[in-house]
Amino acid sequence: MRPLLPFVYMMLLFSCNEKSSSTNAISSNADTPSQASTDVNTEDKVFDVPVLYKNWEMGSHENTRTVLKMYKAWDEKSIKDMEALLADSIIMELPDGKRRAAARDKMVEELVKARNHYLSTSNEIIAAYPIHNIDHNEDWVNVLVYNKWTYNDRVRDSLLYQDLWKIKDGKINYLLTLQLSPSRVGIKKLDEITNK
Repeated sequence: MRPLLPFVYMMLLFSCNEKSSSTNAISSNADTPSQASTDVNTEDKVFDVPVLYKNWEMGSHENTRTVLKMYKAWDEKSIKDMEALLADSIIMELPDGKRRAAARDKMVEELVKARNHYLSTSNEIIAAYPIHNIDHNEDWVNVLVYNKWTYNDRVRDSLLYQDLWKIKDGKINYLLTLQLSPSRVGIKKLDEITNK
């Protein structure tokens, strides 16, 4: 249940910045205004609380491939691959309240600078699935990843991340990432799952 909470938090965060069109979509499909009102009320009663991003379907696995290539490019310090995967501009909402927004070239430069702090990194993908939001016609990829790294001074560390990537026209243009420090038992289980 805990890995789902960051996803719910992310969706609420996103929905605050977007105008909802679900009411218009329901109204435009109705035959009469009274029917539209009934449809909206029925739709709202599906959940006990208002949900702004509620109509989802499975997305394209091509989007998942794009995101997984980004993890690989990070681990391999591959600048060219990063450039090829990012949109012209990108926003990254990172843990601890850090936000990066820049054009592709500047973002790649910042990513390479950040990556240079590590001797090695390993992103072990636990789960990855593409989703499409019908309400806003947006494509996302949700990834649960166990990230392990070694700093240049050879100190090792690891965290569990819940990453939500937005894909537009086949390119990454947004990332929201949340982190969790697993318990010792959790770390052992993650190491078993990832065979490391």
